[in-house]
Order: sequence, then structure tokens, then C-alpha cells
Amino acid sequence: MVTVQPYSPDWRLRFEREAATLEIALADSVTAIEHVGSTAIPDLAAKPVIDLAACAIAGIDPFALQPSIASLGYSVYTSGPKTHAVYTKSNDTGRTAILHVFTPESWPTCNQRVLRDKLLHDESARERYGQLKLDLAASGLAGMDYTAAKLELLQELLDEERTSRGLSLITAWEK
Repeated sequence: MVTVQPYSPDWRLRFEREAATLEIALADSVTAIEHVGSTAIPDLAAKPVIDLAACAIAGIDPFALQPSIASLGYSVYTSGPKTHAVYTKSNDTGRTAILHVFTPESWPTCNQRVLRDKLLHDESARERYGQLKLDLAASGLAGMDYTAAKLELLQELLDEERTSRGLSLITAWEK
């Protein structure tokens, strides 16, 4: 079962702490770390998992950063997308953070940043997405079923934002 909670100002503080430790560990590997995902959106209900997006330095393989962040509790998420690297951090109660690492070429238009920006500036999109997440969590969906049930709306929102920026349309679920 997925737990979706009302927005918490603590999420920004958790992001800041997590980003600070990652910036030290990845100082020679990334140029930026940003807060993405639902916890980055004020007033949006979310799973209390902090999503971070990082841009690898040119020439650095995003998929080769595990040794630098293993001591922070991150492990490679092998079931994730193949278009960028994903590392997860968990504790006794479950996942606490997800780190997405992109190449410099894909950074400006990666779905995580595009969707975050859409939800930040479009109140209607934010309300629709928040309500969908609450409804799906209440229905008992979990894991990939929960994610799959959000895809239609996510694709619609990404398409709207990419079109408004003059970007090509790509699938919301990067594999």
C-alpha cells in the first residue's frame, strides 16, 4: 500500500540536508542537485520520499557513482529507467530518497525537471495530480500498479509542458 501524505514543509529541509551530503560526496562528479518529485511542490500531497535530480559532469558516467555514495546509504536501483542512473536510499520503514543522475545533454529537458516546473506554475495540474495520487493511495494500489495508474495524467502534463517549451514529446515513463 502506498502512503500519500499532505504536503510537509519538512520535505524541503530533508532535501536540503540530503543534497548537502550528496554535494560533498559527488563534488567531482556532478554540477547541480535539485529537488524534484512531488515533495518539491508546495501544497502537493506526496509519498514522503525525497526525489533529487543531479547533472553529471561531462565525461562522468552517471551509472558509475555507487562507490561515491554507498557510505551515505544509496544503492543502485537496477529496475529503474535505462536513460539515466537511479540510486535509492532506505531505512527500516522503507525508501527515504531517490537520486536520479542525468548526463549534461539530457539535464535541461529531463522529465523530472519538466514535470516539477509544470506542477509549480500550473495550479490546475497540481490539483488534478494531487487528487489522483490521493485517490490511488486510498484504493490500495501499491508499487508499480500505483505508478502505472498515474501514467496517463503524467503523460498529459508532460506533453503540455514540453509543447509550451517547444520541446519534442517523449514518453513519460523512461525505460
